[in-house]
Amino acid sequence: MTGRVEQARAVQDWMVARRRELHQHPEVGLELPWTHRYVEEFLSALGYDVEVHRGAGLTVRVPGTAPDGIVSVLRADMDALPVTERTGLPFRSLEPGAMHACGHDLHMAMLLGAAKVLADSAPRRDTILAFQPGEESDRGALAVLEHDNLKFDGDATAFAVHVHALAQPGAILCRPGVFMSFGDWFTIELRGPGGHASQPHLVGNPVEAGAAIATALPQLAAEIGIDEHVVATPTESLIGNTLNVIPASGRIRGTIRTLSAGKRRALIERMEQLVAQVADRYLLTARLTIHEGYPAVVNDPEFMERFEGRVRETDLGAHLTPMVEPSMVIEDFAYFLQRWPGGMVYLGAKGPDNTSFNHADDVVYDEEVLSVGAALYLLAADGL
Repeated sequence: MTGRVEQARAVQDWMVARRRELHQHPEVGLELPWTHRYVEEFLSALGYDVEVHRGAGLTVRVPGTAPDGIVSVLRADMDALPVTERTGLPFRSLEPGAMHACGHDLHMAMLLGAAKVLADSAPRRDTILAFQPGEESDRGALAVLEHDNLKFDGDATAFAVHVHALAQPGAILCRPGVFMSFGDWFTIELRGPGGHASQPHLVGNPVEAGAAIATALPQLAAEIGIDEHVVATPTESLIGNTLNVIPASGRIRGTIRTLSAGKRRALIERMEQLVAQVADRYLLTARLTIHEGYPAVVNDPEFMERFEGRVRETDLGAHLTPMVEPSMVIEDFAYFLQRWPGGMVYLGAKGPDNTSFNHADDVVYDEEVLSVGAALYLLAADGL
């Protein structure tokens, strides 16, 4: 198995070049024309027959040398975030208002590196390489899972790597069971008559009500999450648009994260109570809407045991690191794991002097971990 690690290291420089080109051309959502074309051209040049669907990613099937009736499905996400980059890197984003702040450029480079190796050194097990758009909020996994390459009878396992911007470079963070949380989005709409800013005693003020709700949500989550981590984070406030008018309406949006269905129900009930109480206090009407998000990422314990055992057979074994608590990040790789058993791991990729987590506009990742990620994909392709 050490051979796969060495093969991944041999394409490290090639992956760095791919990653930097991808980093300069981030695209958001499901429609990623430049990224799709870039990935397709490289896969085609490697001799693969690429299945491409606009807005639904790319997949290739790699025949195994010793198929055992189980297919290895390897996934990398492709989409960027609507963030303006300020890293100052020489290969920083060339697209205004878009950045690969979550590291999906690294994920693509890793899986492309694995594809390059497999083109000359086939996997033991039949393998599907899946490049997926729309992970951040568009459920792109569901679109990719409709590819003909992924409609097959028989068993399979699914595997993915996700970089972690604050974990030590090369650390392989593993956890059986719940790996990442349930995640939903919420919208709170506030309405009142509006009025003159000099007469606040006559009308309720959505600005004050919105501030009260936004500051109360994290405390509410902390109270519910005494024995299990719970998150309620307001991320957007659109209330008012001028100086001398009390606005008639406003909107707050954000996300909630939970690790169990019971805590999710309890949090939503408490949020409904909070919104109603604040609206009543400020003489407003209010409505809370929960937009169902992603299910939890649940790693199959048997798969993870086999994965860790295989990694320990290589010199990467020293970097295996148990995750004590699940991550409160959400990921639509959960849909892959609802179809097949498998797992996701975090790969530490903290860049030099980086102090920011994924999604920050100044986050910097360590490219040296590309060969580690590619090696993990290759090990999974050979069967765990």
